[in-house]
Amino acid sequence: MAEISGVDGRVVFTGASTYINTWTLNLVGDALETTNFDDSSGSRTYISGLRGWSGSFDCFYSTGNTLVPGSTGTTIVLGTSSGITGVWTGTAVVTGMDVTTPRDGLVTQSYSFQGSGTLATST
Repeated sequence: MAEISGVDGRVVFTGASTYINTWTLNLVGDALETTNFDDSSGSRTYISGLRGWSGSFDCFYSTGNTLVPGSTGTTIVLGTSSGITGVWTGTAVVTGMDVTTPRDGLVTQSYSFQGSGTLATST
């Protein structure tokens, strides 16, 4: 497996500027317990349940960023490079926005989102 650089990473999110500089994707899956009274092993057993995804991204502040918490039906595309490696596409709901204003640096915005439905993966 080859390592890749994040220098060509990308995020396309309706309403967000192109000043995005980092992103995170979280994939989760429920584990449903199936242990019953007849289980003599003393161990818990599970089956897989619903899956989900969420994430966040950070960008430099821009008055062009029109994303606000509660924005729904927005398509997000997350890529690790310029189309060379993994790309994830899905519909998301913006769940949060933070603005950070340092005295001696650039103002930044951080967004969190919750995926809705399937997250498509391509290589």
